Amino acid sequence: MIDILSILVAGIFSCIILDILGYLLKLLGIPEPSWGIVGRWTYYMLKNGSFYNPNVAQMPIIKYEVFMGWIFHYYVSICWAVIYYFFFIQIGFKMSYFTGFIFGALTTLAPLLIFLPFTGQGIFAINTDIPVKTSIMFLIRHSIYGIAMYEGFRWFI
Repeated sequence: MIDILSILVAGIFSCIILDILGYLLKLLGIPEPSWGIVGRWTYYMLKNGSFYNPNVAQMPIIKYEVFMGWIFHYYVSICWAVIYYFFFIQIGFKMSYFTGFIFGALTTLAPLLIFLPFTGQGIFAINTDIPVKTSIMFLIRHSIYGIAMYEGFRWFI
């Protein structure tokens, strides 16, 4: 039971930290990811059974798509917590702020190589107006996310 609790706590805690960071960056004029697009993509992915939807931004808005985007965002974070748990708790890789940072940096590959290309924004956001800035912001956000993931699990060891 403690294993499931630690996964849920670490996954939700690290996602909250990621969202607080996003809010603070937004105050500095750096936009957050569009949770509406995430929700719309999730909706059409489930409805049509296809991850690839390069025209999702032009598709009809779905009622509660922002909420659905947030739910999917937290779901993915809990999935990352399962992976973290497997490698760092079950296998026994050394847990530290540094390995949390590296884990978080590696999770950056998911949006840059999966979400962005599958939503028509290209690998490493190449089809956006600011691909380098977008990629760097994902790296910064996810690196801090990984540190928060470590901290969330540390409460249970």
